[in-house]
Amino acid sequence: MHAVLITFTSSASLAKLKGPFTDYAHALRGMSGLVAKTWIRDGSTLGGFHIFANQAAAENYLKSEMVAGLTANPAFSDFQIRHFDVLDELSAITGSPQAVRA
Repeated sequence: MHAVLITFTSSASLAKLKGPFTDYAHALRGMSGLVAKTWIRDGSTLGGFHIFANQAAAENYLKSEMVAGLTANPAFSDFQIRHFDVLDELSAITGSPQAVRA
């Protein structure tokens, strides 16, 4: 599996983002190769840990219209995208549901 950490800052309040982010979350459920996403927030920094079946699926997501719309939104800035290999065997030992399924 492959993990991607995406973070960005937002000028919008979390209350204003709840509806659009809920819609985005529902749309993500149909993204091919996405195993899971954990949403994160620290003050004005938002984002998520994304787990994909493989790096190709991650790259397809990052090239998608969904991500293009997100990065083009003027309410969001300072995007950072980091890629990680998932250590499946160790993750399974510590109970990661994604690794157990792999």
